Amino acid sequence: MPLYWEKLNGWTAITDTFITLYANQPGAFWLDREHHPTNRHSIIGIGVPTTELPNLEEQAADLPFNFRPGVIGAFHYSQEPGDISVRSLLKVDRALVYDHDSKVIYFVAQVPSRQEFDEWHRAALLRIALTGGGMAAHELSFPAATVAELVADDEKNLYIEKIKLAQQSIAKGDAYQLCLTTRLRGEYTGDPLSFFLRLRKQHPAPYSSFLRVGEKTIVSISPELFISVHGDRVLSSPIKGTRKRSSDAKQDIELMNQLGQDPKERAENLMIVDLIRNDLSVVCQAGSVTVDSLLAVRSYSTVHQLVSDVSGKLREDQTSLDAFKALFPGGSMTGAPKASAMKILAELESSPRDIYSGALGYVCANGDMELAMVIRTAVFENQQVTIGIGGGITADSQPASEHEEIQLKALALADVLGARVRW
Repeated sequence: MPLYWEKLNGWTAITDTFITLYANQPGAFWLDREHHPTNRHSIIGIGVPTTELPNLEEQAADLPFNFRPGVIGAFHYSQEPGDISVRSLLKVDRALVYDHDSKVIYFVAQVPSRQEFDEWHRAALLRIALTGGGMAAHELSFPAATVAELVADDEKNLYIEKIKLAQQSIAKGDAYQLCLTTRLRGEYTGDPLSFFLRLRKQHPAPYSSFLRVGEKTIVSISPELFISVHGDRVLSSPIKGTRKRSSDAKQDIELMNQLGQDPKERAENLMIVDLIRNDLSVVCQAGSVTVDSLLAVRSYSTVHQLVSDVSGKLREDQTSLDAFKALFPGGSMTGAPKASAMKILAELESSPRDIYSGALGYVCANGDMELAMVIRTAVFENQQVTIGIGGGITADSQPASEHEEIQLKALALADVLGARVRW
């Protein structure tokens, strides 16, 4: 099917456009990349629910951005390595792409005819022009999503006991590292969109997202890239290691340095880097898998985190979907070795992870993809909100400190929801 695109040499705030065109639509999505350090192309639009991945095909169009129509949504965490769940996906044949650096808006669609593209393009332009901007002032018209109380599936003492059980598995040699998780749940009132609009302002992140998929609304401020594939290059950027930020500049730098030098955090990150290198070696050319950045401290609104970048070049007989399956679920959210870690965690954890620890973003019809790790994410469904949290456990972990870390990870979302947390 042909691919069409046009550039609008004008600018309206992305919040204005999203509220004008899509805010209350089923299937609305907003992949927010305004705060991405290098690839500041946000994508907004609406799609229709699907359970199928795109049929990969060559697309000759040379576009000034990476996105092409395909699917957008969340892939749920699975109980088996390489098992990809397609329950929360949208088929997308048209979208607006915001280039935040150049202040340009692109209209892109894969539709049967130029006439269909032109009709959609003109209708969208007219609606944007009629609003004249300023719709962001109407954010307050969306009732604020609030939660009185979030309750942990595992109260503090139980979670600490599970950490000790995880360490027993590590001591027996069944795993080197385990990412133990739990969930917070509460009843909410209001519109999740208001939560996202406040969250993206107060806690900007490189892979923020808002999606309405079926009965679910997903709000994420993920800092972590699970996988990107562009052409034959595959990249994964695992995060392992967290420190709370300080409002005092000197102390904040000290906390950064502590994180970068912490032997436990470094060892944990290195284990996951090694796991990802092994996963990529299955689908990449021999000798092409490299660690582009190792143990870099990167700072976000509330935390410093330890991040590494691992990349490789796909073999000619492998596709981007093969790379996705080789990496999924992400090693930073399972532990190592992956298959053994996942079995142990399935026995320890009180409830299914669902979307948490999965992947969220886009898969294009030409095979390119960009998927964030589903962390720092709230799922709204049937008046209940669910937030997954977790942390890596090693033989050297201090159980009380590990519980403090998951409290820190829950802080940003809970605060914006106005919720107290019962641990």
